[in-house]
Amino acid sequence: MDIGKKTVLIVDDEQDLLMVLKGGLAEEGYHVITADNGKDALNLAKSKHPYFIILDILMPDLKGNEVAMMLRVDPDTKDIPVIFLTGMFPKEGYAEGGRTMGSYLLLTKPYDIKELVAAIKKHMEKENERYVERIWSLNMDKKTILIVDDEEDMLLVLEEGLSEEEYHIITADNGKDAIEMAKSEHPDIIILDVLMPGMDGGEVARTLETNPETKDIPIMFLTGMFPKRENEDEGRMIADHLLFAKPYEVDKLVAGIEELLQKQVDVV
Repeated sequence: MDIGKKTVLIVDDEQDLLMVLKGGLAEEGYHVITADNGKDALNLAKSKHPYFIILDILMPDLKGNEVAMMLRVDPDTKDIPVIFLTGMFPKEGYAEGGRTMGSYLLLTKPYDIKELVAAIKKHMEKENERYVERIWSLNMDKKTILIVDDEEDMLLVLEEGLSEEEYHIITADNGKDAIEMAKSEHPDIIILDVLMPGMDGGEVARTLETNPETKDIPIMFLTGMFPKRENEDEGRMIADHLLFAKPYEVDKLVAGIEELLQKQVDVV
């Protein structure tokens, strides 16, 4: 794909790094727009709809992961690839090509601009392939799962594990965003953490069940509240919901997902 006229949004509150990265990507043929805070980044993403976004994680107003989540729950920006740039982690171990976190690419500071551009190009090639696969899979009725968990590590591990099982995965890290995504995306099933700040899983489930748009979406709860030995087989039913204890085994989780999906088919 010719990327010569593609617009890129770079978001970083450090002006020196912002300008260096802007110059490096401009030399590679990208049209570069910039923001130095999360609020402006969200506005530019909606108005310009860039080819991809390079996003600093630590910023004074909205953190990069908060911006990324807001982008994903907005229908206008949810499909824009996001690449994180951070100095939070040591460069050793993934200096070349970056490190993948779920569907995101994580690149570390300081960086060599040529290595950075090469990693971005490689990542975008994969994103383009993934987009084509997604369109194809949606045509083939690939099931969509919304995963909701405020623990980022747990969210990413579960996203990667279920993606390998040929599900289409969307995520949220809080109850409010989960409800909005359930309304806009109408997933086939929702995997919901019980203990979350703000709205807990029970409150989210009750809200979804009272809304005509979302009341029929099956919900599976994940929780660390109960000892594993009580739920170590196929999960345990609470009302019409399936509950799995953390830590869980992906194959048993998949079996539970298929059980709930089959119940939907049987009802229809």
